[in-house]
Amino acid sequence: MKLKTSAILIAGALFGAATLPAQANNDAMMDLLQVLRDKGTISNDDYKLLTNAAAADKEMAEADKEELKKEVETATANMPVIETDGKLVVSDRDGNWSFQPIGRVMWDAISVDNDGLYDGTAISDNEGRGTELRRARLGFEGDIYDWSYKFEADFAGGDASIKDAYVGYGNSLTDSTKWGVKLGQSHIAFGYNTKASSKYMSFIDRPFYADSSISPARESGAVFQINDKDYRWLLATSFTSGEIEDGETDIDDADSWAVRGSFVPFMQDEKHMLQVGAGYLTRGNGDDTFRYRQRAVSHITSERPIDTSVAGYDGSSAFTADVLGIYGPFHALAEYVDYTAESSVNSDQDFTGYSVEAGYFLTGESYKWKKGYNSGVSPKSAYGAWQLVARFENIETEGLVGGSMQTEDEADKYTLGINYIPRKNIRLMLNYDKITDLTVNGASSDAEPSALKFRAQAFW
Repeated sequence: MKLKTSAILIAGALFGAATLPAQANNDAMMDLLQVLRDKGTISNDDYKLLTNAAAADKEMAEADKEELKKEVETATANMPVIETDGKLVVSDRDGNWSFQPIGRVMWDAISVDNDGLYDGTAISDNEGRGTELRRARLGFEGDIYDWSYKFEADFAGGDASIKDAYVGYGNSLTDSTKWGVKLGQSHIAFGYNTKASSKYMSFIDRPFYADSSISPARESGAVFQINDKDYRWLLATSFTSGEIEDGETDIDDADSWAVRGSFVPFMQDEKHMLQVGAGYLTRGNGDDTFRYRQRAVSHITSERPIDTSVAGYDGSSAFTADVLGIYGPFHALAEYVDYTAESSVNSDQDFTGYSVEAGYFLTGESYKWKKGYNSGVSPKSAYGAWQLVARFENIETEGLVGGSMQTEDEADKYTLGINYIPRKNIRLMLNYDKITDLTVNGASSDAEPSALKFRAQAFW
């Protein structure tokens, strides 16, 4: 009877070894057999028989696992790698090429109070509210070995407006230095706030001077850059001739040359650092026309009280300087632009602008610095990131008023805002803008226009 019982136990153990998962077979089964042996339920010979069988099963399981792993590696050797952390990037396993669809959607809701700015003029609507699809961009970018490419267009206005469209090449000069070139339409080498991506801006709108005729953004041509591998210093220059419209630039577009450099004199880490930058721009007369105009407090209004044209335009030159400081959750950024438009019939006209901003993350994140400019912030918690921001800015144009050179247009404005970033690709923004000092066509205005603005945006 004992032999029969032993045989039944052995058969049961072998059946369990065959049906239980490999890990249970190699661990729990060994423990069970040892308990049965120690209690005398099975003999030592039976124990050895069963443990040897379990060991053999373990070896077979591990061999099968390795074989399956090799089969999977062989089957997927030529399949691309797909990255989905905040973006969709498809690339080969050797890193020789990549493709990434990109885009952004920015929807604004705005309430404007012009404070009687247009009383007594043909423009009688002093208050207004509405919504605007500020940006709706689609495109793609990627790499092919040492070459790169990017195309992005904005469809917010109904028609396609080309933003970036270029082919680039980059490589290493030394172990610590890189260089690159972009051929096509891209940002010229001038200014910080103009080039800073709208995806990551601390405010809904850029300062008065940025992305305008006195600090142009994108043009068609060639951009060269050399930089430290960690972007502790950077030097870029561009040779361009107008912006692509309807697939081409205009033969009368002015030629431009720009250069910008930046360096980091202090860096404890990317959350505690100081960067200083400067740039110079010169451009030809093109079609002999020049005009600078700017809205007061909101992009949704068509009126531009700041509006200066240059008669007999004969080329221009400009310089800019900027300073960025990051200390943990706090950041400060200041930029100054001085633009001179030459005239063949009158005195040269000067345009100056500056802005000073500060921001603080209540939830402990930091202003993201990447490759000399801003980048996306990743919230520390599942509840998102909260940031308070404030900015003061000024724009002044000096020209002929009543036969003498004096201030033609000038505006001081402050902006207060709060940003909520629930996920690194989503941002909700609330801004309050107010003009505190305004001069239009040489005459001081008592109006203090203001606007309350909200934005919901997503990008990928």
